[in-house]
Amino acid sequence: MRLLFHVLARLPLVVLHGLGNLIGWVLWIFPNGRRHAAYRNLAVCMPELTPAQRHRMVRRSLCHEVKTILEMPVIWLAPEQRVLAMVKAWRGGEVIDEALAQGKGMILLTLHQGNWEACAIPFSKKYVATGLYKPQPGTVNDLSLQGRCRFGGKMLAAEGGVGRKCVEVLARNETIYFMPDQDPPKGRGVFAPFFGVQAHTPTLVAKLVKMSGAPVVFFYGERLPWGRGFIAHWFAAPPEIYSEDLQTSVAGMNAGLERCARDCPEQYWWGYKRFRRRPEGEPRLY
Repeated sequence: MRLLFHVLARLPLVVLHGLGNLIGWVLWIFPNGRRHAAYRNLAVCMPELTPAQRHRMVRRSLCHEVKTILEMPVIWLAPEQRVLAMVKAWRGGEVIDEALAQGKGMILLTLHQGNWEACAIPFSKKYVATGLYKPQPGTVNDLSLQGRCRFGGKMLAAEGGVGRKCVEVLARNETIYFMPDQDPPKGRGVFAPFFGVQAHTPTLVAKLVKMSGAPVVFFYGERLPWGRGFIAHWFAAPPEIYSEDLQTSVAGMNAGLERCARDCPEQYWWGYKRFRRRPEGEPRLY
């Protein structure tokens, strides 16, 4: 596995993207769980799409998902200057300094769209940043930690007591970043709208905002065509995220994530079963 990662890290992005398109087409043509979930998600999230538009969206989304996976060895292992040069522009980056100027740290949120690490890892070279991650067994976990920390970034396992540890980071006026667009374990989330559909959503961000008073910024890494790199997009969170009401705050967070996805819908991972857990009485979606 380590050898494969080092080989992939030497390939040009345009080659990896070509391979990603090939594998993505295969995933789109043959029945599989990712394709099924993508069609179901788009049917409820973007019902205004025509059948042709939905087919195209699913195909491109699957291709982008594979590209993200194939790009990881480059971002984790390629020479520093190559990785930094892949980000062609930072749009809205002024909100970062505005947030940190408050002296309460910053909560930086992203989602499974484009390539978030293509932006987050260079970000860690300019700012003191700690990312939350779910430990995985084996070589991939070691390589991911090596890649994510090599520019000065730090990683924090999303395990017991993680909220308290995040507050400690924020108290030092540093940044915590992670991806809350996931279905958390039972008891760790509430239902809030995402594309108008009730989604079981983590409450960690709402609780961190309440405990620390830290401002929240959203970002995503848009993939440019033909292996030309990425554009990092940044914007301030909706005001609802700072509400004292937990439900309102969580809904505000989902609104920020939805804005990211709507900005660049073909690069969002529609194949993830985001609505696996349903409110009581609602039928299963998948």
